[in-house]
Amino acid sequence: MATPLPAPFHQAMALAWDSFRHGSLGIGAVITVDDRTVATGRNRLLEQDPGEDMLAGTSLAHAEMNAIAKLPWRQFRGEEVHLWTTLELCVQCLGAVRLSQVTHVHVLAPDPYFRGIDRISGAHAALADNWPVIDHRPVDEWAAFSLLFQTHVAAFWGAAAPGWFEALPALGELAESLVASGELIDIASSDPVVDEVADRLWSRLGVALDDIRALAAS
Repeated sequence: MATPLPAPFHQAMALAWDSFRHGSLGIGAVITVDDRTVATGRNRLLEQDPGEDMLAGTSLAHAEMNAIAKLPWRQFRGEEVHLWTTLELCVQCLGAVRLSQVTHVHVLAPDPYFRGIDRISGAHAALADNWPVIDHRPVDEWAAFSLLFQTHVAAFWGAAAPGWFEALPALGELAESLVASGELIDIASSDPVVDEVADRLWSRLGVALDDIRALAAS
């Protein structure tokens, strides 16, 4: 059975599952102020309808971009603004965070493509000024579950993902088996809540933890 997640991460994972069910990359983001959710977003890269978000069907339609786009200009100036994301920020979203009111970023899973991208803060004085505090949650099955969404999408479409499957070989094998059986797609079609899906896959996610921990330590 899945272990509990902090509420904002749980909400972000629910958004990630919703993203995956709708054919996008399975990433979710939540922004909180004083433990209140003030904005949410999910990846809608492969969708045309933005729904409750601002962006869809474009390379800009990342979960974090959709969440940040909902922050009113200067409304939370001087306050701690926390962004909770299911996947490590890409360079685009990291730039958007730096230019936003976000002061803290909480990351559920490392990204094989953008691991350590936050080191870019040292490249320019303007970047380093007011750079957000970035916290990476210790790797567990939730991190594997988060990464499974993107890995499954890549395996399903036979997409070129240089370096991804090499960094996550065990998760890649799990994703390919789920694609072959159609199990995860069948689960998605029945529209269960994210906890039910996590419970169903939990015992199989542990095989990927060594790879993900090695990635997180790189």
